[in-house]
Amino acid sequence: MPVPDRRRFTPPTLPGGAGGNVAEGLRRRLYLAALGVGAAVLALVWLLTWGRGPYDPYVLYVHPLLLLMCLWTAAWLLRGRPLVVAERVVFVSNVLAIAAQMALALIAPEQAALGLASSAYWMLVALSILSYLLLSARGALLVSAGLYALCVALPWTGLVLRGRGPGDLPELVRVQLTCGAILVLLYGLAWYRQHFLLERGERLTLEALANTDALTGLPNRRALYAAVERLLEAPGQPACLILLDLDHFKGINDRHGHNVGDAVLAQAAARLRGALRGTDTVGRWGGEEFLIVLPGADAPGASQVAERLRREIGASPFAEAGPVTASLGVAEARPGDDLDRWVARADVALYRAKAAGRDRVCVGGPPPPERARG
Repeated sequence: MPVPDRRRFTPPTLPGGAGGNVAEGLRRRLYLAALGVGAAVLALVWLLTWGRGPYDPYVLYVHPLLLLMCLWTAAWLLRGRPLVVAERVVFVSNVLAIAAQMALALIAPEQAALGLASSAYWMLVALSILSYLLLSARGALLVSAGLYALCVALPWTGLVLRGRGPGDLPELVRVQLTCGAILVLLYGLAWYRQHFLLERGERLTLEALANTDALTGLPNRRALYAAVERLLEAPGQPACLILLDLDHFKGINDRHGHNVGDAVLAQAAARLRGALRGTDTVGRWGGEEFLIVLPGADAPGASQVAERLRREIGASPFAEAGPVTASLGVAEARPGDDLDRWVARADVALYRAKAAGRDRVCVGGPPPPERARG
């Protein structure tokens, strides 16, 4: 049995590893929905202020700019452009909008200052949520805390200069405390999410390592046991096993060395994986043997699959090893089967293929009088 070369090992891809594209698509849809709602609110508030007053320079002049930002960002996302650019534009635009509100609060009349500051705090909450999507929990905390300190200090600076204190404007104090509590809660949720995902990722990695063959990247025998057991737990449904053995594999190791033998195993695994349906499972059974699990296949159908796999292995020479062939045994599930009996019939069929001259497919039957491997 070839000794795996540990230098060849790369961590297996976790199940759902292609889910990055799915997650990005979900974020795009979420952002587009938020931009649509935000643009509608900005336009409505601007129209009401323009038509009825009272005069509010922030609404009249900053809201149109924010509306243009929403429309540009939506167009950017709909054209499939990089998501990170849109996120940064929205982030910077909202930071500038909050700064504008706070600057106006310094010079605005008392009641206007209260309104400007109050709306800025809710923008700050939304901005903090976005910062936790863009940055680490620590980085987002620093951004949120810095902006919150600015949003607390600036309006009170203007009010104190007018001789007003916290007791004179309890509503502003209440809004500031509420906003601070929400920001603390956001950080707590982000911290929990970050540690939860880290632990989950480590657990999935360990699970994948426990079920993956290090050399070929295929499911190992432990994972194949589970795949076969799932089929046995659904009686009445057709299913087949194919046991595939690379012919004269010991000779490859003897002539070319174990590194070449390992390369042949890895290339054979790739060929098998590319020739099967997405619902089929191919794994390394041990040494130069591979087990293919075919749910929904009867014996004639599995025999056709086995012939296709045999041709796939022998279709072109293997790098450094030259032509390689394979023998395959097919076994259909029978009522009352357990894993050992089912695999044993596939093993018997494989030995028959070996005894008949190799590079062929046989269907499960009585064992031959003599069994010769290689």
